[in-house]
Amino acid sequence: MPEIDPDVAAERIRKLIIVGDNRLKQGGDDKYAKARGTYEQALRMAEDVGLGERFRPFIERRLQSIEQLHSEA
Repeated sequence: MPEIDPDVAAERIRKLIIVGDNRLKQGGDDKYAKARGTYEQALRMAEDVGLGERFRPFIERRLQSIEQLHSEA
């Protein structure tokens, strides 16, 4: 497997987090599932490239907020 540039991976992870945030804002019946999937993808990527420690707290907070928002809906 080719070596992944950490800066490129970090930028991609940040973009995935933003996409997840936007999916929540856009609404729709499946907004929670779509956002969750995007955040989980970002977390997997962070773990795979060795950036889990850096991004995990942010992503986990978003995943927890989805659970809370979904239960309140």
